[in-house]
Amino acid sequence: MNRFKILFVFLFAFVLFTFPISSESEKWKTCLRTHCISFQLPSNWYLTNRKSNGSSTKFDHFRTSPLKEVSGREIIPAIVVLFKESEKQQYLDPILFHLESKRYILVSNVKEYYNLQKLTEIKDKEVYQFLGMFGSFKDKEDTIVQHYITSTSEEFGFVIIVTCFESVYPQIEKDIKIFLNSLVYGKRVSPWNFVTVSEQLQKAKQLESNADTRLKTKKIEEISIALGELDDACELGSITACELFSNLMNVGR
Repeated sequence: MNRFKILFVFLFAFVLFTFPISSESEKWKTCLRTHCISFQLPSNWYLTNRKSNGSSTKFDHFRTSPLKEVSGREIIPAIVVLFKESEKQQYLDPILFHLESKRYILVSNVKEYYNLQKLTEIKDKEVYQFLGMFGSFKDKEDTIVQHYITSTSEEFGFVIIVTCFESVYPQIEKDIKIFLNSLVYGKRVSPWNFVTVSEQLQKAKQLESNADTRLKTKKIEEISIALGELDDACELGSITACELFSNLMNVGR
């Protein structure tokens, strides 16, 4: 067994120990610059892909293992969290952003509108952080259901999309309720502060190098720190760090 395979055996054990496959919910947080979204997901959901350009966009993709329909066909539900900065770097109106970003979805049959995370109460008006919608659309003979949720903060917009075949949606309905009820937007306490892009990329390379050194130790505590460093390097724009972080989060799946 070569060094690469030995490393992944240790990582497999670490991931199983740290993220056990159970019905318990796990806390997640994804951040870009001064913005963060946190939520909970049952541990049968896992991060399969994380990408960031280090400045204006970030993309997280979560999924479950395949779910079986009555016919035996396997279906994979997905949750996507997207950070997107205004192209003109202007303040985004939450309602206009919600309406305009509907190009991300195909919902033609809206079943429900809802709001999440009450912020404050103004006389005769309630203000919420997230605007949500639940509906469906047809794909040949199948019906696809989607939750479409948006939020804004200054020049940043956030889009969250839950996609699943209607035939297996009852199997994840409780999971999605946990996810939606736990959604919270918050400002980052200590955001990154770089003067130049080159300084930011240099920091990303440094974090990636540190993580590589820690992973080679095969020590659980060092691997834990390495995952955090890779996550940070990914956010700062390192494509390789994003790929490695995503792959390591999927060890044993």
